[in-house]
Amino acid sequence: MASKKKSSNLAWGITLLLFGFLFLLRQLQIVPPEVGAILFDIKNFPLIAGVIFLFFHPSSSIGIVLLAVGVLFRLSEIIAWTKNFSEFILPVLLIVAGGILIFGKRK
Repeated sequence: MASKKKSSNLAWGITLLLFGFLFLLRQLQIVPPEVGAILFDIKNFPLIAGVIFLFFHPSSSIGIVLLAVGVLFRLSEIIAWTKNFSEFILPVLLIVAGGILIFGKRK
């Protein structure tokens, strides 16, 4: 029980240290404004925390939930990004299928 509590505190501690350190760098104006705009966007916090919790928390469910929340925050951007690539999906699939037929295992 004590080791589970300690490893749970580890994930929270790393998250707080990381965000505190990043905030200090921002306050000291060490982080360039372009990087700061991306890094300190509130939509990125659940994604960053989710990755930390996946690696350092004994239960991955918290990390998965935080990642899901982060993805939901970024859903409109993800949809716009995939729309740009959707016109290339069919040609790429045809090329891959042709490559598999030509270079695939022969019996």
